[in-house]
Formats: sequence, C-alpha cells, structure tokens
Amino acid sequence: MNAGRLKQTILSFATVSLAAWLTACSGSGGNTTTATTPTVLTASDFSGQYTYFVTGTNPTDGDFAVAGTLVADGKGNITSGVADYNLGSGIDANVPLTGTYLVAAGVATISLTDGHGTTESYAAPIIKSGSTTIAELDGTGSGTLYAAPTTAFTPAGTYTFSLKGDGQGTLTATGSFVAGASGAISSGTALYTDGSVPQNYPTLSGFVIAPGSNGRGQAVIGGNTFSYYAISASQIALVGLDDRALLDGTAQKQ
Repeated sequence: MNAGRLKQTILSFATVSLAAWLTACSGSGGNTTTATTPTVLTASDFSGQYTYFVTGTNPTDGDFAVAGTLVADGKGNITSGVADYNLGSGIDANVPLTGTYLVAAGVATISLTDGHGTTESYAAPIIKSGSTTIAELDGTGSGTLYAAPTTAFTPAGTYTFSLKGDGQGTLTATGSFVAGASGAISSGTALYTDGSVPQNYPTLSGFVIAPGSNGRGQAVIGGNTFSYYAISASQIALVGLDDRALLDGTAQKQ
C-alpha cells in the first residue's frame, strides 16, 4: 500500500430526487390534491455490484485516478470490493476492500476499508440502474458511480480510446484498436502527446483480458498496462499501472 495514498477521502454523490407527492384530478367536483406517503428506502434497496471512477488533484498525491467495484449485500455490509489507485506518489493496484453502509433519506453512506486500515467514506444516492455524478466534498476530484453491468461486457470489439496523465509533461493520447474473441489486439493506431512532443504509433499490439467476478480486468494497449472496469456493456474505465507514465481514461466500443 502506497503510504501517500489519499486517506479519509469523502465523496458526495449527486442526490437522486424522489417523487414524494402525486397530484390527482377528481371528477365533477373540481381538482383536488392527494398527498401520498413517500417511499422509505432502507439498506435492502442498496444491493448488488457497483462500479466507480474518480479523477482529480490532491495536495498530497497530486493528480490521481481511482476506479473500482464494490458489492453491497442489502443488509448494511460491503461484502467485497477492489480498486486501483493511480497517484502522483505511485500506483496501488488490485487493492481489496470491505466495509459497511447506512441508508438515510435515499442516500447510502459507505465506509470502505482495505487490508492496511486505510478508510474511505462515500455518500451515494441509491440507484438500481444507470449512473450518477460523483462530486468530492473537498473539491479535489469528481467522477461517476455506475450500477455495474460487468456481466454484459465482453472484450471483443472495435474500440476508440482517450487517455490523459503525466509523463515528461502533461500527456494525452487518442487512438483505436480491434480486439478479437480472445482479447488479443490485432490492429490499432495511437497518437500520444507528451508535453509538446507528439509520438505517433501506427501499429498497436496488446490484449484485453475479460474481467473477473469482481469486475476487474486487465489490458495492455501498446506499451502501457492498465486495469479496467466495465462501466457499460460497451465502455471501460482505464487506470494505468505504469509509474513511468501515469495514465487514465476510457475506451468505447463502436
């Protein structure tokens, strides 16, 4: 575990509005408004596997990207989870997570702990599908929480990708590649710009390994190694695992 990793990270997820009142129209007597009891959400409403992807800048660790999954049991426990941390101070890869959560006013407050005692706390609106915006309370990062669709994702396909990070300078990259049924990249191209220096890669090789049951997959695109998490059936979030060029981004199937 990298000692410099951000501790006690607190994220607030954009609150999902709940319909609390329904307006009904009466017959000949004119319009009347009928109040209904708001639905009360409990721990059982937050269950299953979720994926999150957050990027930002922290005074301690510099630019960072974090992606991971967690499994809520519907009883107030995070039974399992895993995350990858790409930090200015280094890489923390394949970090196992467990924890607990409480539900109040439609929001699940989640406390995650790794095997080294580092704790992260999140407040997440309860979602059953789709995604919601993450805004970090201290202003150092933002991102998205997804109701994880990892079982629908398979590696084969034609992708476009976009990356950012730090190399010798500010690094950006765009490109495309084709992955076959085995996940092997058969063709692709990329343009990297490190500072003001462009680097063209007319031929890409590598692979995209199918994610495990925890939702974490691995990929090599060109000469760069990544962990990835499916954030839809056709899109993955990438976290670079190479200290020499701290990268993060997404790849989208066409």
